[in-house]
Amino acid sequence: MAVLVVGASGAIGGAVVAGLIERGVDVRASSRTPAKLSLPESVRVFAADLNEPASFAAALEGVDRVFLYADLEHPDALVAAFVAAGVRHVVLLSSSSVTFPGAAEDFNGSRFLRVERAIEESGAAYTFLRPGGFASNAARWSWSVQRESAVPLPYPEAVQVPVHEQDIADVAVLALTGDALIGEKPVLTGPERLTLRQQVDTIGAVIGRPVVVIEQTEAESTALLSQYVPEVWVRQIVKDWREAVGATPAISHEYERLMGAPSRSFRTWVEDNVHLFR
Repeated sequence: MAVLVVGASGAIGGAVVAGLIERGVDVRASSRTPAKLSLPESVRVFAADLNEPASFAAALEGVDRVFLYADLEHPDALVAAFVAAGVRHVVLLSSSSVTFPGAAEDFNGSRFLRVERAIEESGAAYTFLRPGGFASNAARWSWSVQRESAVPLPYPEAVQVPVHEQDIADVAVLALTGDALIGEKPVLTGPERLTLRQQVDTIGAVIGRPVVVIEQTEAESTALLSQYVPEVWVRQIVKDWREAVGATPAISHEYERLMGAPSRSFRTWVEDNVHLFR
């Protein structure tokens, strides 16, 4: 069995590659910029672009399973290329946003739904991983924590259930190395609800110095984020924060059900990535 990991340069894709290697799987990796990948010599690396299905021809030879993320404009052509090459199981990194009311009209939900539907209609077996907000989103705060021991936020009481990327990768590896998760669509979250303020406090506790929240208006936050993030994403981020104030998002126990172990906490993510904040 050979597995192609698309987007191996990302944190989750990289962790999936590592997990597959540990299980002795024949792993291939693709990236738009393969020269930037730093992977073991056993991993064959291919240049391929999600929006150019023909570019995957060499990478797909002999591959029967693919790990895919949903950042593509025209999924039907790519998925068709997978099926034509003999891929029988696609494990998709989707999003819990597809389960929300109005997902088809939402910027985030609609783009993930589009890819899920393309895979379902292709006839290939599938597993859709639907994580909530990533704990790694806190990495956006690294510069202000390092320089000012502060994090500017418009809605510090927004509530999230941040999920560690390693949890997502663990479930992806499980799906890619057997048939037990075919047809499943697990929603993955962390083990606890935390406000953004509590996440900031956790970072301070781990690095050993207080980190404060500087409250902003939406306009101030939008102006700041727009320096680093495309406008469409800025609108989505701020919207998500606004709507999460006072919310009680569901805590999924899917990781524990599937892996037989507790999901990793936000504090664990900070400890694993403490270098970002010191």
